[in-house]
This record gives sequence, structure tokens and C-alpha cells, in this order.
Amino acid sequence: MPNVLLGIIALAVPVALGWFGAFQTLGAHPWWALKVALIGAPVGVVLGAVLSRFALLPSLILSLVLLAVAYGAAYYGKTQFAASFAEDAFAGKLWYFGWIGTAAGLSALLLAALIPRHT
Repeated sequence: MPNVLLGIIALAVPVALGWFGAFQTLGAHPWWALKVALIGAPVGVVLGAVLSRFALLPSLILSLVLLAVAYGAAYYGKTQFAASFAEDAFAGKLWYFGWIGTAAGLSALLLAALIPRHT
């Protein structure tokens, strides 16, 4: 399968998750659940293309770490933002940018896993 098609798949999955409400279900704000996917997915495709130049296991581990750290930041930002009654601007930004990183990490993970390695 051509790498461009794999990149389109890796781009489309987070956007579809944002479109169909999966990001909202996982904790993203309904107003920007699709927006973070549209911003993060292309970044993740570029990162996944870079990671796919390395061996499979290191690229999968790095993209999984990015996904986990970004989701953890988003979750922590959400809880702190809610606990502050929407007064903590840093927590709100952490929540928002954490979801951008989550979409990027998901795209990077998909692309790093899907692109075949030439040995």
C-alpha cells in the first residue's frame, strides 16, 4: 500500500474520532473536540513519517509515550480546570494542548505501525 494512503488513514482516524464524538467521550471539550483533531493529526502524520524511518519497536514506543503523556496532560488539565471553576488558565491550556498532542500521538502511532519497514 502506498505510504501516502497510509498517511491519509493515519490522518483520518483522529479526525473521525473527533467528528463522531469519541474525543468528547474521553474528556475533550465539546466545542473544540474536532478542532484539536484537525490540528494534531497532521502534526502526528509528520512525526509518524519521521519515526517510521527507525526500527518498528522504538518508533512504536516513542509514539505510545507521546500519546500517553499527552493524554495524561489533557486529563490533568481538565481536572484542574474544572476544580478551579474555569479560573486556572494554565490548566485550560494544558487541557487543550494535551488533546492536540493526543491526536498527534494517535496519528504518529498509526503511521509508525502501518508503514512497512525495509530491512
